[in-house]
Amino acid sequence: MYRFRDALSTTITSVVLFRFPIAERISIAGIVVPNEAEGPALLSSYPKAAMMMRLTRIAIVCAALAACSKNPSIAGGVTSKGLTVTTDAGALSGAVDSSGVLVFRGIPYAAPPVGDLRWRPPMPAAHWSGTRAANRLGKNCVQDQIYSDIDPFAAGISEDCLYLNVWTTDLNSATRKPVMVWIYGGGYNAGFGDEARHYGAHLAQKGAVVVTLNYRLGVFGFFAHPALAAESPNASAGNYAILDQIAALKWVRDNIAQFGGDPSRVMIFGESAGGSSVGSLMASPLAKGLFHRAILQSGNAIGSLRSKDFVYAEGVRFATLVGAPTVDVATIARLRAIPTDSLMRASRPSDGKSGFNFVFNPRLVRDGWVLPLGVDSALVRGTANIVPVIVGATGDEGDAAYASARAFTRLVTAQRVPAYLYLFTRVGDDSVNKKRGAYHSADITFSFGIPRPVIASAGSTSYDAALADAMSDYWFSFAATGNPNNGKRPNWPVYDATTDAYMELGPRVVAKSALRRAVYDSIDAAGRLRGDVRP
Repeated sequence: MYRFRDALSTTITSVVLFRFPIAERISIAGIVVPNEAEGPALLSSYPKAAMMMRLTRIAIVCAALAACSKNPSIAGGVTSKGLTVTTDAGALSGAVDSSGVLVFRGIPYAAPPVGDLRWRPPMPAAHWSGTRAANRLGKNCVQDQIYSDIDPFAAGISEDCLYLNVWTTDLNSATRKPVMVWIYGGGYNAGFGDEARHYGAHLAQKGAVVVTLNYRLGVFGFFAHPALAAESPNASAGNYAILDQIAALKWVRDNIAQFGGDPSRVMIFGESAGGSSVGSLMASPLAKGLFHRAILQSGNAIGSLRSKDFVYAEGVRFATLVGAPTVDVATIARLRAIPTDSLMRASRPSDGKSGFNFVFNPRLVRDGWVLPLGVDSALVRGTANIVPVIVGATGDEGDAAYASARAFTRLVTAQRVPAYLYLFTRVGDDSVNKKRGAYHSADITFSFGIPRPVIASAGSTSYDAALADAMSDYWFSFAATGNPNNGKRPNWPVYDATTDAYMELGPRVVAKSALRRAVYDSIDAAGRLRGDVRP
């Protein structure tokens, strides 16, 4: 719903409300002008609706033109079909959301990975002529709804899903705003770039250009098989989801200046599987130079990578299950010919129920190309893309999560790169949530400046708005400078292993130290016994 205050105060004295598709109107300088066909639904309480409609249009156009004169960076990108940007693949027209932020949705960053491109690295997106409307979502990647709060079906699901979205307040490339690229979680089985929990408008209003993206999931993003490795010029199979993310970051490098972003200040951040993706991108030589800071929320991929032998054996078992038991080129051709829904059904739980017990489990693999080493080994050897990081966990998702975050932080600081550690402790005030605690994923909306959880059952607190503002301030400042501190919030100390300094983000935003140190030291010791690398 969009609001327009009257510019002709002697004629129109109330706020006029509209609820119509943006594409049916003219957008000037972020002000949407209704067309006359909308007249019957507007101002119906006025006796001379048609004349009032014309006067309203004149008033809004005048106000829009005045806005253009004050903000030429917006006016320069305006057309009668919306706000336009030229990317390396063609021109795009975006829209303006209810908060006044410019949004470009459904931008293809790679070719559809369908047909013969299934289980291959992403290829460049095709060029287009004319102006492509970027005012609606692209399809989400193929998945089940395994989480009640992640519904991928509104936009539809498809293997043709490699799209991204951009939020910005300024199309002037001279402004060079920090860029925040979000990678969603969902166990590598679920999620998409336009979930309500990571809507980018609030961070854009703070001064960032925000990018969210889709990447391949489940069997489509992680299937690995020796025959796929044999056909690859890099002798690699699997990790297609990480390759998608790298392709999106290359798109950001090449195009984000057209949206007002600074390609030399790109921050990647993600939660759960998104955090593991961020850790994997730090370990991948293919992502070198594509980002400059990173935030890892409740996931970092330490200890998560499997060997080729293990993952390829799982791939052969799954291929046999769907009728392709041999290990040759013909097998891959047969697998690529299997319909999308048939592959998805075969990967689901054998009991037919929703949940996490999938027949095919997506796994990161040390493939020798995308991920030559485990994340911890890459950090220790200095071969990783080591950038300043913020790492953390929520207060009640388990000791292992925080111990892993602390270990990652220590591995980065051992390379003499600054790192910041946090613990998120916000809990809803009601009795049910006090028992539930600060659950896994509870921090996502707050890091985006959204002052409430997406799930209504997570309850509310008197400090939700203040926490969301503070946390998103820290995240934005870190994207801008590599330091979360900006002088407006309590000082967040750089991590130091001698004190185990961390920031508590909850009812109070306060620096603390040495949280359950003996417990986390013992978890590190157990990791070393398993062969994990720990400082």
